[in-house]
Amino acid sequence: MNKKYAIVAVAAVAAALVIAVVLGGINLDLRSQVAPTTTVVESLQEDGNFTVLSEAMNSTGLTEVLNGTGPFTVFAPTDDAFGELPSMEQERLMSDQENLSEVLRYHVVAGDITNESLTNGMALITLEGRDLTVVMNETGTYVNDAKVTKDIDSINGMVYSLDAVMKPRTLVQTVENDTELSMLLEALDRTNLTDELNASGPFTLFAPTDAAFEDNEMVSELLQRNDTASMDELRELLLYHVVPAKVVAGNGTMNQTLEALSGQRLVYKIDGENVSINNNEVVESNIIATNGVIYTLDTMLTPPQTINMTLAENESFSRAYQGLSEVNLTEQLNASGPFTVFVPSNEAFDAVSQLPQDEDNLTALLTFHVVNGEMFSWQLENGTLTTLNGQTLNVTVEEANGTTTWTIGNATIVTSDIICTNGVIHVVDEVLLPPDMMAGKGRTG
Repeated sequence: MNKKYAIVAVAAVAAALVIAVVLGGINLDLRSQVAPTTTVVESLQEDGNFTVLSEAMNSTGLTEVLNGTGPFTVFAPTDDAFGELPSMEQERLMSDQENLSEVLRYHVVAGDITNESLTNGMALITLEGRDLTVVMNETGTYVNDAKVTKDIDSINGMVYSLDAVMKPRTLVQTVENDTELSMLLEALDRTNLTDELNASGPFTLFAPTDAAFEDNEMVSELLQRNDTASMDELRELLLYHVVPAKVVAGNGTMNQTLEALSGQRLVYKIDGENVSINNNEVVESNIIATNGVIYTLDTMLTPPQTINMTLAENESFSRAYQGLSEVNLTEQLNASGPFTVFVPSNEAFDAVSQLPQDEDNLTALLTFHVVNGEMFSWQLENGTLTTLNGQTLNVTVEEANGTTTWTIGNATIVTSDIICTNGVIHVVDEVLLPPDMMAGKGRTG
């Protein structure tokens, strides 16, 4: 190739590279292309922010392990992270070589875990055989409760800098170390559930705080009794707060129903950073333990009942329940179903100038609020639903500024996803008017 053609070829390659960069096809950040030159141990020692960790590794023999072929992934608490520990706790940790070795090995995973391979809820097995959990959300990437602040690629693995020291605790040990969960701990002890929640799991524990226990008179009374029947009832209630799976809130977590150890279902909903269980807002999410995850609640969860019983026992649905009783629909809503019921609030009934007085028209009106099958809010789509009275109900789902609005016929859902044993209730702000009534046949208002 002569000089002229060589220059043309080089220019063509350069132009192609520029186009690839513009299109995002090639990364020309030369730092990302440079191969690492230090081991994970050398990376820690040379960084300058891991002196406490490096000294602890030397004293426990972990340095020799991490100088091996590997590969290893080290989740490395900084000096500031160790400094955040209470002084007495730090002194105890550093003076107990066996415990220190256990804690340090809890920060190391065999294998080269790259940034690209991390996913929300991912479980990683540490050198001492327990699980770590990756949490990824809008605020960053976490391992258990510690935030990843940077990563360092090394010859024999990866180093991730953490802003906290992780402690290998089971669910029960985590509850023991939380002063706001003392009544839950007592309840777990009294009902012989501590052994179960110390098992390998994984579990998700929806943990009522002391305030939740104190605000629930019935549960507080159960906790004060010593008879077998009361302890059995309390145990069953607590089992409704435990799911035999690990559910981690973060990117990719979906709205869903979960089956508790009691055999009954819960509704788990996530909206950005906010999580709710059966429409009860979670106080704190993703408290990671070695055998699962804890969410704290300031209310006790109430096990679901049939649709009929849910309506009967909630004063805000008294008008709906009265109407259903008058036309003998309550027994149908005690059947296995499942059903989806759009229940007008008492205020919605009060806004109607006149309800049908004859049984046939009142039955037609009320069955227009019931659909065969179970549809939670996240399953509702634009379109129509066929109601028990045979007429169709229009459904419109709109999303704006991160908020979802469900319009059902002429009404809007104001409270969604009240779970029942035989279906689900959605509360609407108006009485739904069947098309034939809106056309003037027995019109309600």
